[in-house]
Amino acid sequence: MEQSVQKELADKLTELIFRFYSACQRHPTTVQGPKIHSHGFHVLYLLERSHEKKLSMSFLLIELQMTKQQMSKIINELEDFAFIERVRAGDDRRNVFVRLTEKGSAYFRSNAQAVSAAIEAALQKQSAERTDTVRDLLYRLMQD
Repeated sequence: MEQSVQKELADKLTELIFRFYSACQRHPTTVQGPKIHSHGFHVLYLLERSHEKKLSMSFLLIELQMTKQQMSKIINELEDFAFIERVRAGDDRRNVFVRLTEKGSAYFRSNAQAVSAAIEAALQKQSAERTDTVRDLLYRLMQD
């Protein structure tokens, strides 16, 4: 595939992601709940996907490529909403973990369902053939 075609596809997929993100900001499920920064949502995503629903602050700093001050602000916001809690590791008080609360998990899942509903509504407007093509492409992209 030509590089210009790949660039065009990448631009279109990016636009699609931003459209769904914008639509989800207005979705009834997300309008009712508290609004959090996209980085905060990323933290919830990482915690939801982690094995123990717990990650170290140092891992989050590296993963999100933020300063300690920026991360602290996001963590404080999520903590104020009771979506997460800080946990000290043993005797070393410098080693701080962040754990997802049930409220935070429910908030994340609710928003994920809103995204899924918006995508499903868009796909319902497409033919079965187009939907099959999108499905095949997504499975291939997710394997790479």
